[in-house]
Amino acid sequence: MKWVKHDTDAHRDAKLRRLMLAYGMEGYGLYWYCVELIAGDVSADKYTFELEHDAEMISHDTGISVTKVNEMMAFMVDLKLFESDLGIITCLKIAKRLDSSMTSNPDMRKLISRLKDFGDEDSHKSHDPIMTESCKIRLDKNRLEKKGAKSKRFVPPSVEEVAEKCKKEGYLFVDPEDFVNFYTSKNWYVGKSKMVSWPHSLGNWNSREKKRQRNRGQSEYMV
Repeated sequence: MKWVKHDTDAHRDAKLRRLMLAYGMEGYGLYWYCVELIAGDVSADKYTFELEHDAEMISHDTGISVTKVNEMMAFMVDLKLFESDLGIITCLKIAKRLDSSMTSNPDMRKLISRLKDFGDEDSHKSHDPIMTESCKIRLDKNRLEKKGAKSKRFVPPSVEEVAEKCKKEGYLFVDPEDFVNFYTSKNWYVGKSKMVSWPHSLGNWNSREKKRQRNRGQSEYMV
């Protein structure tokens, strides 16, 4: 998706007003940031409308603490601005706001046409969560897979395992020993949740460090 529909009076929506009353423009900005992340991942092959960024990544990108990100996301789920099942955050109302002009991909255009067939004429007027059959099937499958993954006992990796994974994936911005020492000191927790997949966290670590070093280089150049 190249863009997402954003009503000019969205700030008057009752749920978003409650969000702003509780967290101000920081909460409002976080909501639309997450909507952008979700919509940006939608494609003809991937339409779970799922937020793949975890609280740690969002905290790094926005400058909001991990604790506050988790707190605000929980509040938005309570308001039904997002859905949450098995720890997976989704925004299914995006499905009813898709438009063919949002993409030049012919397969994506066909998908949009199919999703529209499940809706009603007034669906675009509502900010309430919307579940379509095609999304539900894909999400249920995704949740079952993640539930199965979570049922497996987490085993912390060794420095050697992390080094091997970095070599395999081409992660050039990770010091395996630093990674293991950091999460060992946190008892392998990410925010308030126990780590589920260390390879996923390793990829996030590499991305953050790559961005940090790039920004540092730009700052030094500007000086």
